[in-house]
Amino acid sequence: MKRLLCAMGLMATMCAPVMANSTAADALSIPRGPQLDGGADFRIRWVGENNMPSPDHREYPGSDYVRFRTRLWGKVTSSKIDAYLRVTNEFRYYRSPRTASGKQRFPDETFIDNLYITFKDVADFIDIKVGRQDISFGERRIIGEGTPMDGSRSCYFDAARVTFKFDEKRTLDALALYMADEDWMPILGHRHDAYVTGNRGYHPNLNGYDQDEYGMGLYYQDRSSAAMGWDLYYFFKGETGSEFTHGAFHSHTFGTRLLPQFTKTLSGEVELAVQVGDDNLLAMMAYTGLTYAPGWTFDPKFTVAAYYLSGDRDGTRGKHAWHSLYNRETALGDIVGAMYEGFDHNNLFYPHVALQLTPSENQFFRMHTGPLFAPVEETDVKGGTYGHYRGYYAQVAYDIAVGKIFAQDSLFEALKFGVLGEVIAKGNTSEKDADNFGYYAQVQFTYAF
Repeated sequence: MKRLLCAMGLMATMCAPVMANSTAADALSIPRGPQLDGGADFRIRWVGENNMPSPDHREYPGSDYVRFRTRLWGKVTSSKIDAYLRVTNEFRYYRSPRTASGKQRFPDETFIDNLYITFKDVADFIDIKVGRQDISFGERRIIGEGTPMDGSRSCYFDAARVTFKFDEKRTLDALALYMADEDWMPILGHRHDAYVTGNRGYHPNLNGYDQDEYGMGLYYQDRSSAAMGWDLYYFFKGETGSEFTHGAFHSHTFGTRLLPQFTKTLSGEVELAVQVGDDNLLAMMAYTGLTYAPGWTFDPKFTVAAYYLSGDRDGTRGKHAWHSLYNRETALGDIVGAMYEGFDHNNLFYPHVALQLTPSENQFFRMHTGPLFAPVEETDVKGGTYGHYRGYYAQVAYDIAVGKIFAQDSLFEALKFGVLGEVIAKGNTSEKDADNFGYYAQVQFTYAF
């Protein structure tokens, strides 16, 4: 707490002369100098889960714990260059299982979550961002998570990103990134990923596969037509240093995303990607959805959709199994993600319906539900096969900005509250003696200033 107060005081001291200079510049109508800004956010999240599925088709034991995440950030802005720094700490308290109580304990480690420089409007139409940064496109089906094995603690990439702004509605991003197996930047405190007495099974790395990951990509977005937005992309990915990837593995992914607007109330989304690579890899990802937004009270949006990832009878690394690129996260939900080693989703077909409601500008409700299938029966250890039916799944979430509703113009105006629940009635891809019903739940408070 003392460190936080000191950091806040230092930031305020640094900002004071800049704010004074800004006021003087306004009065004299002269160009401003660099501007400083900063802040922090806090998150407290309780998580409870039981009878979760697993990659080996068994079930995880239940767990009950609380996550405490703190982030402190600062930014320097000028007409042509921005610099941004964010440091993060997250520790946990486990009520169960007690064997997990030795990991990620207070104070855990404080690490550099973002650190980058942005060069703006180079040649009047190019932005260049270099350093540790968060990156995502579209619905994050291709890229969105650079550190998958720490949950929502962080999701950064060590990357260089060049954005060509042809106009306000057409952009091209060129990326180059490298994600080391272990964090190479300075940290303060206990190693988050260290083995500890009584908990030998915790992965000592950021990505869960004991490997370095690197790649490059191009992502084009066009919103010049109100009737049809579209994206086009290519990504190369390399993985090295892991027995899981046979020492090295390379893949190429080509895809497109279409956003048709049929009428004022009816819209769609289609995303298709093909993947080729080492070991004769040939895989596919597809999503299609139709959304009806009638403009009624609470602004409802009804969606019918299907999500498909190709699979292989030899499992995750079979030649037709989709290889998740830079998006190995819970994505559809924690229960679904738990079915895959390192959240490497594949061999999945999820036809579903979804609903979104906005009761007010400070409240948001969403849900989706449907059956989960494995399009290809995978071979089990006894020489047989697992089934096609993973189970019936549902997720419900509700977020409310409680501070803006109940504590306006006060210190607590930025307080937010959220709940999320997931359930699954397991199918025949789980062991027969596994509990048929599994659940995941979280409750969280967030506050930012």
